[in-house]
Amino acid sequence: LSVNLALGVLSPRQIYHCVKSHQSKMEKTENQKGDINNYIRDCSWLISHMEMRDYFLFDSFRNGPKSYHTKPHKPKHLDVRPEEWLPFPQGLDAFNRWASGQTNLPLVDAGINELISTGYTSNRVRQNMASVLSKDLKLDWRLGAEWFQFCLSDHCVAANYGNWAYFSGVGGDPKNRHFRTISQAWRYDSEGKFVRKWNKKFDSLKLKDDYRHHSERFEVALRPCDFYDDWGTPIVDPMTQLTWQDKERFTQFGMISL
Repeated sequence: LSVNLALGVLSPRQIYHCVKSHQSKMEKTENQKGDINNYIRDCSWLISHMEMRDYFLFDSFRNGPKSYHTKPHKPKHLDVRPEEWLPFPQGLDAFNRWASGQTNLPLVDAGINELISTGYTSNRVRQNMASVLSKDLKLDWRLGAEWFQFCLSDHCVAANYGNWAYFSGVGGDPKNRHFRTISQAWRYDSEGKFVRKWNKKFDSLKLKDDYRHHSERFEVALRPCDFYDDWGTPIVDPMTQLTWQDKERFTQFGMISL
C-alpha cells in the first residue's frame, strides 16, 4: 500500500473506511473458529497508521516550510527544548557509517542494506534506524529524513519528515522515544532471519575459535561483535542497545536469547 499512498493513488481515508467496512462485516458474521476478535485486532494497527499518515499530511500543509526546520513544533507545555544535534562536520563520519550500513549494529545495518537495495524497509526497522541516528549518534534528524527521501521508493514528504520529527522528539508529540536495537531485534527478529538476509558479513566471516561449535545461533545474530574476530566495533556501546530487562538477563546469564 505504501507506494500507492505515496503516489496519491490511494488516500489514508480510503483505506481507513475500507478497513472499517470489513471490520463491520466481520462483526456481523458468525465465525465458528472464534477468530473475529483476532481479525479485528490485526486490522487495528492499519487504522492507526492511516490516522497518523492523515495527520502528517495535515501537519505538513499547516507548517509549510517549517516542516523542514530543526524543530518544526514548539509545544506550549515545553518552554525550552535543549539543542541536541551535533554540528554536521563533527558527525560526518558517524553519518556516513550509518547511511552506508557500517554501524556494526546488525538490525540497523540490515535495514540500511535493504533500503539501498530495494527502496523499502519496514516501519519497525525505520524506527530503529531513526533512533540510532537521532538518539545515539545525536545527529540532526533531517540528515536521516533526506537519506530516506533519496532511497525510498514509497517516499511521501509529509509521512517521511513527519515520522522523523515525531521519532526524534521534535514533532507534535515530543516524547523521548529511544529504541534499543538489539532488544528490538530479539523481540521482532528472534531467529535472526532478517539480519542474516541483509548483512552478508554473517556469510563471509568466520566465528572465533572459542565459538566455532557455538549452538546459540540466535545469540550470534544479536551480538555478532562478540563472536566474529573481524566484525568490527559497533558505532555505539552494544549495552546501550539493550532494555534494562535484557541487560539484567545478559549480566546474570551471559545471554539475551533465553
